[in-house]
Order: sequence, then C-alpha cells, then structure tokens
Amino acid sequence: MSDYNKIIAFFDEYIAHYREFLQFEYLKLDMLNHNQIEQLSASLSKEQAFIMKTNSYETKRMKLLDGVKGSTFAEIAENAPEEFRDRLTGQHKELSEIVFRIKELNDAANITVTERLKKIERKTAELDVYDGRGTVKREHASRLVISKNV
Repeated sequence: MSDYNKIIAFFDEYIAHYREFLQFEYLKLDMLNHNQIEQLSASLSKEQAFIMKTNSYETKRMKLLDGVKGSTFAEIAENAPEEFRDRLTGQHKELSEIVFRIKELNDAANITVTERLKKIERKTAELDVYDGRGTVKREHASRLVISKNV
C-alpha cells in the first residue's frame, strides 16, 4: 500500500509549482501583447528554469507513483482509500485546470506571434528596388532574397 500522505504532499508542491508557472505565463503573454520584446527575451532563462523544474517534478512523480494502483492521476484518486480520495480528487481537478490554462495562454501567445509575423510578411512582401540605371522597380521580397543582383 502506498503512502498517500506523501502523494498528497508531493502534489501540493507540484501544484504550487504550476501556479507559479501559470503566473509566469500570464506575464509572458502580457509582455508579448505590449511589445516588450527585450523583457520577453530576458525572461527566456526563467522559462527554461520552469521547464527544467517541471521535468524534475515529473521524474519524482513517476518514482512516487510507481506501484500505485491506476495509471493516471484521476485513477489514482479514484482508487485511493476513502480518507484520501476527496483530497486527491481536488488536487487532480486543480492541477488539470492550471495545466489547461497554461496551454490556453501558450496557444494565445502562438496566435499573437503568428499574426504579427504575417503582418511583417505582408509589409515586406513588396519592396522598391533600384536597378543599375536608377529606375525604381517594385519587387516581391521572396524574389529579392534569392536574387544575386540585390
């Protein structure tokens, strides 16, 4: 029989980590929405630290739950002794909501970045270039990139 008190304590810590990660994701999206590119770039090391810590927690989680009946957190909560079931079910619900929200924020950031890149592409799609005779000619940017005469 597993030590469900250790499992609960671990998931309290794990959820606290994800809450902190969620707050970081809100800040990152805010920086993106306010064109704070330098701050966003500087925050990459903090994001890497969150990812590394998440990977460490995942390793701990897998070791802790080795031999526990059930393969998912929901199944573990469902199969836990009655005195631990409500607490584990609540933890599962909270963790699922936080992870889902992080995914939503990442999706929103990806959409924002993609849209901004499309705007940049449209604005740079056609450029005025000068030929050797001083004549202005409109060229498509993708042709300019591969042209040896540019």
